[in-house]
Amino acid sequence: MQTGALMNERAVKQFWDDQAEAFKDSDLATAPDHYYREMEITRIMAHLSNGHTILDVGCGNGYSTLRFAAAVPSSRIVGVDYSEPMIRYANAALAKRADIESRTAFVVGNVLSLSSNLAINKEKFDTVVSERCLINLQNWGEQRAALLQMRQVLKPGGRIILTENTQEGLASLNALRAQFDLPTIGVRWHNNYLPQQELEKFLSEHFTIEAIENIGNLYYIISRVVYAKLAALEGKEPEYFHPINKIAAQLPSLPDYQYSPNFIYVLRLGKNA
Repeated sequence: MQTGALMNERAVKQFWDDQAEAFKDSDLATAPDHYYREMEITRIMAHLSNGHTILDVGCGNGYSTLRFAAAVPSSRIVGVDYSEPMIRYANAALAKRADIESRTAFVVGNVLSLSSNLAINKEKFDTVVSERCLINLQNWGEQRAALLQMRQVLKPGGRIILTENTQEGLASLNALRAQFDLPTIGVRWHNNYLPQQELEKFLSEHFTIEAIENIGNLYYIISRVVYAKLAALEGKEPEYFHPINKIAAQLPSLPDYQYSPNFIYVLRLGKNA
């Protein structure tokens, strides 16, 4: 059993190493949907505070990290990822950014051992940001352990801005797609979506949950249902770069509904923790 898990873990890491080599510093290295990615970054930046120290966990090639650094010009930010090629391309991109280079750094590290990472120097951060990092772990047990690692590197009163995909959100999207005779969207082989009810129970035990929003809701209704159905009627495959997706990414998220797997959780650590 352990051997199988280890082989799968290695395969997932190899996938991301290959993505880095294929896409280098492009935003497509970590997600194929450019417009959703831009929307996700915008939603996260709304929760960043200028002057705070920030740790970006699972930063990939640093595409988001550099955007965050530019948005909070008085902040110092560290990006960490377990893929050496991703960090290599992140540092190459950073070298071209004299405006943020002195207060931004990228290091190799695993989300499951953040608190013992010597490159981070056991520093405590005001804010931890993580975009779809946990879905690349093997199981819910590892995902819980990763959240506790993020907690350990937070200052008392610090916040985690967690963006992740849930099983229930995907099920709701697929139920809506079924009403229009669209096929089920599956989970990619290297992903493990989080169990939402268990996640929120766990988060409430270890943090104060300040906000929960299904940030992909309206975007997915338009791109994965409306546009997908129109494409099917025309006998075409949907395209990530279609203009309707660009429009959808600029619309509000309709937070009272949950028709996408994509959630943002804003969590705060108690000051006495």
